[in-house]
Amino acid sequence: MTGQGAEMARGLQGRTGRGYRPPRPDGGFSLLEVLMATALVGLVLVAVLQVLSASLSAQEASLKNSQAVLLADKVLQEYCTGPALAEGEYQGREEGFSYRVRRSFLYDFSSMQTTGKVVCTLIQVTVSWEQRGRTKSLSLETIRSTCQQ
Repeated sequence: MTGQGAEMARGLQGRTGRGYRPPRPDGGFSLLEVLMATALVGLVLVAVLQVLSASLSAQEASLKNSQAVLLADKVLQEYCTGPALAEGEYQGREEGFSYRVRRSFLYDFSSMQTTGKVVCTLIQVTVSWEQRGRTKSLSLETIRSTCQQ
């Protein structure tokens, strides 16, 4: 090799000498990159699982609350439309819920349109249940008016 060819070969040798590394053709990930990606995926997975757990807990609480409202309404309707019961407290259990009904006299008055007096009674229904080790409850109440001769 003489002339320009030898000069070019010397120039290439200078580039491939110390400090210069040609790019690797396989181009894989380093161990540090893999560890960081795994840690990041782990953190995201933990956060997603916490959100799902909270969502399921909220769904369970909402379902129990809806069932309790339906039961309280059903019991309230039974005690409002049935025969007149004496004042006092009545208790019962149904489908994992316990309920207490309290009937108490509010007031009475005479009306020009009726021949007797109108008696107003307060009816309160309290439904309670256990949820995740805690006692929950809700109450509904209404006033029932009846005519007495």
